[in-house]
Amino acid sequence: MSEQWEALMTHFSTVTDRLGKGIDKEILETVVTLNAVGIPTVMSCGGHLDEGRGLRLPWIDIGPQDAAFQALVQEEEDLVLKVRLAHQHLSELRAQPDSEQDLLLKAQSQVEALVCRLHEVQRAIRLQQTPLRAKLIEYLSQFYAGRAVPFDRHLILTTGLYTRLQNQGDIDLYLEAPYEFQLRKLEEYRQEMHEFTAFLKQHYL
Repeated sequence: MSEQWEALMTHFSTVTDRLGKGIDKEILETVVTLNAVGIPTVMSCGGHLDEGRGLRLPWIDIGPQDAAFQALVQEEEDLVLKVRLAHQHLSELRAQPDSEQDLLLKAQSQVEALVCRLHEVQRAIRLQQTPLRAKLIEYLSQFYAGRAVPFDRHLILTTGLYTRLQNQGDIDLYLEAPYEFQLRKLEEYRQEMHEFTAFLKQHYL
């Protein structure tokens, strides 16, 4: 298993995003460890203080990496755009006093069909992530068994297009706090990620 971990570390040390930026060093080991225990990662951030957006805490998105899942993700993105354009077209027709009724009904039907398919795809995306979420929840449950830390420091899962591992405090609890306080919280939350990483490495690698 150590050879697998080293191979993953070598691989993810060279991974870059669309802008050519590598994985933040503060979160790299956690990314590698999650992949080593069978939880594939998609995106991540090591956390930072941004003058424009404020405190940005560490997070990791997880999700399947197979072609079928990626096709669903692409379809979801395409459908979101199509729904927006179809709604816009319908609104334009409704704004025209001389619009024919059959055109309105056709446009309305198109919106409904697209929205229905979008909901089907989004549900499929959620369902395919269920096993990974269950596996990660089991690890987190074991990690926090008997572990006492402040509530805002706890690692939790949130859902969106992917499943996100983050600290509870990432809900803008400290958006207006003084800089020094935000910096301390950032270090606390990074440390919680590091502790969870060490737990996974000790028990499962």
